[in-house]
Amino acid sequence: MLGDRAWMTLTQGKLSFKDKMTLMQKVMLPATSHFVKSRFTKASTVNHLTREQINIPDTAIIKDALFELEQTHCQKTILHSWRCYFWGVAIANIKQWQFDEENFLIASLLHDVALANPKAEYQNCQCFTFESALRSESICHRHHYPTHKTQQISDAICLHMNGHLDENDPTLAKETLLLQQATAYDVIGTQPEYISQHYHTEILKHYPKEGFKTRFQDLIQQETKRHPHARTALLNALGLKLMIQLNNK
Repeated sequence: MLGDRAWMTLTQGKLSFKDKMTLMQKVMLPATSHFVKSRFTKASTVNHLTREQINIPDTAIIKDALFELEQTHCQKTILHSWRCYFWGVAIANIKQWQFDEENFLIASLLHDVALANPKAEYQNCQCFTFESALRSESICHRHHYPTHKTQQISDAICLHMNGHLDENDPTLAKETLLLQQATAYDVIGTQPEYISQHYHTEILKHYPKEGFKTRFQDLIQQETKRHPHARTALLNALGLKLMIQLNNK
């Protein structure tokens, strides 16, 4: 699948002309549709979750993932990563999806580490999600994490930048779908019907968004210059920057 870990191995994250056409047709069009719909959709009135009800795994591998995130020294990215975990849990609660909390938290914490802090040893990567995935794999290997779980985390990180994923695709793990939807909610405000206003306010109280738009747009611009043939550059050219700016969630 375009954007997944196997595709990254073959392409390093560089889009071909065919990939660009596919991305525009199968990703950008539905993503734009979700964005427009979100302008007229209210917050959930069903989801009564509170932050205290959310389980946060406290394991050695989580501590290492958090350390890797904190090494970005980018507070806006750190807060964004935590928000995505909480948004994802709320979405799963409404949709009644079962998922691995530890896997999803690792993916949430690490999905943007290379966007905020790219490292020279990964200079062959042509997409920040690929480098982020490789860094997650390195942590997983150190902890002798199960291969299939490592693969799920890596795929989730690589695919979160697609902007849209088919929920009916049986090959996609729930953690992958949740990361894509949670990041989209935090960055451009799509699918607000899964997040209650009370929960939204509570999460922002602990993980505020002040200055996030400006900082994230800067990071996207830097990534576009580093990797002009990757998904980020194409999506930015197709309107991602405007969607970020218009997000009022």
